[in-house]
Amino acid sequence: MFYLHPHKFRTKMIDASRFLELYQGGKRDFSRVNLAQVSLNDVDLREVKLWRANLAEVNLSRTVLSQADLRESNLSGANLWRAELSSASLFQARCSNALLIRANLQQANLATSLLDGADLRLASLLKANLQGADLSGANLSYADLRSANLMGANLNRTLFTGANLTGANLSNTNLNQAILEQVDLREATLPLEALSIKF
Repeated sequence: MFYLHPHKFRTKMIDASRFLELYQGGKRDFSRVNLAQVSLNDVDLREVKLWRANLAEVNLSRTVLSQADLRESNLSGANLWRAELSSASLFQARCSNALLIRANLQQANLATSLLDGADLRLASLLKANLQGADLSGANLSYADLRSANLMGANLNRTLFTGANLTGANLSNTNLNQAILEQVDLREATLPLEALSIKF
């Protein structure tokens, strides 16, 4: 069962300039802020706390968010092209239809997050935790998923063309509708049903 949350948390409106001014002044906790549709690209926001924040359709392209706390945040439709999200926590975050092409999500926690329809082409998800995540309809073509944990993830219509899944944990997943052309599955843990699937 996937975690479906409505994101109806009360959030406080803040504009981009004020947000950056506070961050640069040393503030890190911006829990429950509303930054929907603002542009915060090309900035360094490492270790920022945006728990339960509304970041729908925000532009965070090339932004540094390493070790950021984005748990339960709403990133639906957000632009995270080439964003640096290594070791960030996106636990139960809503990233439906987000653009994450070439994003660095190494060792990020994406457990039970909603990534349905997300574009993760060429993203680095080395050792990322995607346990129980909803990746239905997501595009992970040529993504680096080495040693990633996808146990129990929803992979219905997920596109893995050319992805590197070496050592990944795919147990308790349904690969019947996933597209697995030219994937590297060496040393990967596969669900029992996958033994009859031709890759």
